Amino acid sequence: MYIFAPKIKNYKDEEKNIIRLRSLTILNSEPKQKLPVSTIDFHKILNLKLDLVHGHGGGLVSIIGYELALIKGYPYIFTYHTYIEKYAHYFFLKNKNISSPIIKKSSRLMCNLSDAILVPSKKMKTILQNYGVKKEISVLPNPINLDRFKKGKRGFLRKKLNITDETFILLTVSRLGQEKNIDFLIRSFFEVSKENKKTVLVIVGAGPEEEKLKKLTEKLGLAEKIFFTGYISAEKMPEVYSDSDIFVFASTTETQGLVVLEAAACELAIIIVKDEAFAGVVKNDFNAYIVAENENLFAKKTLALLNDNKKRKQFGINSNQCIKENFNQSKIIKQLEEIYSTAIEIRKNKPRRTLRLRNQIKKFIPWFS
Repeated sequence: MYIFAPKIKNYKDEEKNIIRLRSLTILNSEPKQKLPVSTIDFHKILNLKLDLVHGHGGGLVSIIGYELALIKGYPYIFTYHTYIEKYAHYFFLKNKNISSPIIKKSSRLMCNLSDAILVPSKKMKTILQNYGVKKEISVLPNPINLDRFKKGKRGFLRKKLNITDETFILLTVSRLGQEKNIDFLIRSFFEVSKENKKTVLVIVGAGPEEEKLKKLTEKLGLAEKIFFTGYISAEKMPEVYSDSDIFVFASTTETQGLVVLEAAACELAIIIVKDEAFAGVVKNDFNAYIVAENENLFAKKTLALLNDNKKRKQFGINSNQCIKENFNQSKIIKQLEEIYSTAIEIRKNKPRRTLRLRNQIKKFIPWFS
């Protein structure tokens, strides 16, 4: 297996067979967008003998992957990971009347040119079908490594933030972006803190909305009750989850929400805003309370779970059960291998593709060449 990805400044890969494409930052946005500068790198890739190409995400590297598959006659598998429509505010096409049709049309184009399409949830399958994707779409969630994410010892987060053992920790893990709805959690916690003085909210992550969220926290008088940790390394995250009492999440822009899987694997009870992306991860009144996007209702359910130690503990046990049943790593890898094998067999019996991608892109991006 070879991995092709943009070069990141001052980062060195420890594993072999990772080929970094020289790149330029094309937008001063968050997250950073990279434009591959790939002429020399692409020639290196052409010399590799591959069975198929699997593109991820839909960005410019995915287009390079398709070009490679097209030139060499390989099957092209495409995973649509990101609900791109909900991230348009980061780019120059901030006007929804302009960005939405372009995103839908480009997504439909890439999917319909692929030999197999994968999405991490049924939610994304429905969205792509509504975009007009005609190819068959397979739902294949990202798995969770249960050897890594499991209930561990408590203490890491409490020691780091000087939180007492008697205090309940509500935890959320997220990039601090507009689309993640962190302000909803802060306002909901304001209602919780009125009735339960022994509860804090810990927000793990960094992003462009951090200062704005901190100002909201100060405005509501919660500066001593809400902790912003910034970035915490992936290696430490199982300890972060294990030291918390309830995982709270309010984003409705996820395609799967891996942090929710991680929290569930670490046996956390969950309170979450209703969204199809979390099917199989959360089940109402089994391991979670799934509520409408209403701050008062969210706070009410949070207080109910804080006051019921027995239910909170059982929810956590049930969370781990949901992950083991629905996101088993070996099972999902086997499904992926079957999709690869099928795509290879089908491609053998199909005629070689033409340079249709460029012609299609030119229809709605005239300056593309």
